[in-house]
Amino acid sequence: MTRSGDFLRVLSGSALLFGLFAFSALTKPIYSKDDFRIDFSGYLQEQALHSPDFFGASFDLSQTRWRSALDFNFGKALSAELSQTLEASAGSALDNPFYVLSSEMKPPTYFKWDKRLIDDEEMWLEFSIYRAWLAYENDRIKAIIGRQRIAFGSAYFYSPMDIFNPISPLSLEPLERVGVDGASLEIDFNPTSYLTLAYGAGEILDQSRFATYFKTTVKSYDLHFLAARIFTDYILGFAFSGYLKEGGLYGEATYTMPEDQDNFFRGTIGYQYSFKNSLVLTAEYYHNDGVISGLEMTNPASFLSTQNGLITINRNFLALSTGFDLTPLIRFSSAVMYDLDAGSFFIGPSFTYSAPHSITASAGTQLFDGSKNTDFGFLPNFLWARIRWDY
Repeated sequence: MTRSGDFLRVLSGSALLFGLFAFSALTKPIYSKDDFRIDFSGYLQEQALHSPDFFGASFDLSQTRWRSALDFNFGKALSAELSQTLEASAGSALDNPFYVLSSEMKPPTYFKWDKRLIDDEEMWLEFSIYRAWLAYENDRIKAIIGRQRIAFGSAYFYSPMDIFNPISPLSLEPLERVGVDGASLEIDFNPTSYLTLAYGAGEILDQSRFATYFKTTVKSYDLHFLAARIFTDYILGFAFSGYLKEGGLYGEATYTMPEDQDNFFRGTIGYQYSFKNSLVLTAEYYHNDGVISGLEMTNPASFLSTQNGLITINRNFLALSTGFDLTPLIRFSSAVMYDLDAGSFFIGPSFTYSAPHSITASAGTQLFDGSKNTDFGFLPNFLWARIRWDY
């Protein structure tokens, strides 16, 4: 058997092994006695991507991921989560220098809870801790320590307020966030107002993240206020969300004061409307004064690895999305993003089939056009497909 055949056998075996683990955990909770309870959940996913790379060669990537999570409930006040990821990757992408470099430039965390178990020419097998936190909660406060998701902002495409876990609007998996090793404290003042204090640990002050976030409701609008230091940048932010007519109107803005650069502004305003026939339309405008220079575009891998939904080459963008049910089980979605300064654009149509037994199958494409050194013009088109089973 060829080395490729050996790899396919290993990958198929890995997927089967992941499935057996998952099937063994279908009963929830897996342990319960008095006030103590343990739940087991997760998903098994296979995702494939095909594209020409930056040099015109074939770029193929297959990823098999098993995510498992243990949720602990120690009573009314204490809870915890420990979730891990085991992921096998294969394909010509592993020979692509840009992909290899970008895969090594992961978002910073204090604890290095990841390990490449197999690293050869035809397969990577990686283990990582996705979440590991302990929480205390009562009627007034909620405190969490450990690796967690600290979420600020709610914009659909570009979220200037999401400073702890920013992610690209081009991401195929926008809900996948590495998280932050640190602590957060939420203090409720009344049913509509709360204060959040957040800390992301670093070796020194300049590698740490701090934020104070206040949310309140005035009439029908939620108002959000932010003051933060992210590494060496000081950030002030404001956001709102509510209803205009029968649709949702939202906006976010931040003013960043870097240590060794000029201050800059980022802002988003959007509107979303849901029709009774399942059609949802979203329109969003994003302005970014914190652009990167042309010199930083000499390494596409570096740019792609920091595509966090905040960093752009140009300043003004219009984004549109639509989604509607073709049948009760099949949904069509599409997004269009247009660079108003340089004319480059992105189109991303996809289909999702919701099968029985918590299985979903999705497929789509991402198409880019425009001149080089624009936000969308230098990226190659690609096809993708995914099948996922949640348990």
